[in-house]
Amino acid sequence: MFFSGFLCLTLTFHIVLCADPTVYLDQTFPYTTKVDGYPTLVVQKDKDAYLACVVDKKPKGMPVQWLVQNFNTNITIPISTDTDTKNSFKYQLDKPATNNWRLKIQNVQPSDEALYICRVQLQSRFQMDNISRMVKVIQKPQIIDIYTSSDTTRQEGDSMVFKCAANGIPKPLIKWQLAGGGLLPTGGREYVSPTLSIDHVNRHQKGHYKCVAENIAGKDVRRIALNVKFAPVLVAKEPDVYQAVGYSRELKCEVSGNPPSTVKQVVWNKDGVPLDDNNKYTFESYFGSNFVLMKLIIHDIDSNDFGKYRCYAENSEGNGENFVTLAESSYFVSDRPSTAGGSSLLTFSITTILMLAVTSLLHLC
Repeated sequence: MFFSGFLCLTLTFHIVLCADPTVYLDQTFPYTTKVDGYPTLVVQKDKDAYLACVVDKKPKGMPVQWLVQNFNTNITIPISTDTDTKNSFKYQLDKPATNNWRLKIQNVQPSDEALYICRVQLQSRFQMDNISRMVKVIQKPQIIDIYTSSDTTRQEGDSMVFKCAANGIPKPLIKWQLAGGGLLPTGGREYVSPTLSIDHVNRHQKGHYKCVAENIAGKDVRRIALNVKFAPVLVAKEPDVYQAVGYSRELKCEVSGNPPSTVKQVVWNKDGVPLDDNNKYTFESYFGSNFVLMKLIIHDIDSNDFGKYRCYAENSEGNGENFVTLAESSYFVSDRPSTAGGSSLLTFSITTILMLAVTSLLHLC
């Protein structure tokens, strides 16, 4: 016989067995995935989540309920009965179809992580089988400015501690990298820690360091520039140069330092005496991003010009020097080095000229 709209079977002992309604959840947003083996909605913090409970063969007048079971207390609390919610600020119920009770969890927060249960209330009991989904909240990392290092300048030899902090759910993993690749002061290309320490900063550690905060929801990246100040270091491009009397010759020194030396902070002298004859000497300086190329051109060389020349530079961190020796050569030396093929061609040309000259003299004789 039929009773209260669902099928019942009357047995000899007057026990009534009734077929329960069919309840299922096949429409959720975000889509249901397995987390630790259980059907779960992984929801971005501050977003909304939807769970649609479909009930077939529901007894007339028997309400559908949504409940939430807290992870920590294990207490189950009713959310709604039919389409009436107990907290309209957090939950909304609607019926997109006659057999569909759709729950909307608004502005999901970490406190909303729980087990959400759909069930049907029968006459004297609740349906034995119910359908549930876990809700897990995630949040993309966001680096916290107040607790994260900013661009900084250190003197060579100082210590340095980079700091990086980030919010996120789950707690983000923080790692360090060098922008553009390369080895960190720790020795690898990646270092996992909220801090990165350098005991004694050197000029080669200047650059941009990346703090990367990452979890399953995404990542955030912060670039931190380290500027290292150091006194000038000078390198003679050719420590010993040669030239014959009567010709000109270039002497060059390359200066590295931070801050870079200005044109007034780079000078040449010989035997401690400034070079101030503008007819005899030409001074040129070429400024790059990290260096200065000092060039001294000595014109119409005579015997008094041979000797040791000093290139000197200074900046706010100190000074440096180096030396270039000009010695006499029995032949002309070009300031621009020739290739091997060019040398052979030059030798062949001189030899040819000499042979032609000798041949011409013999004909004259």
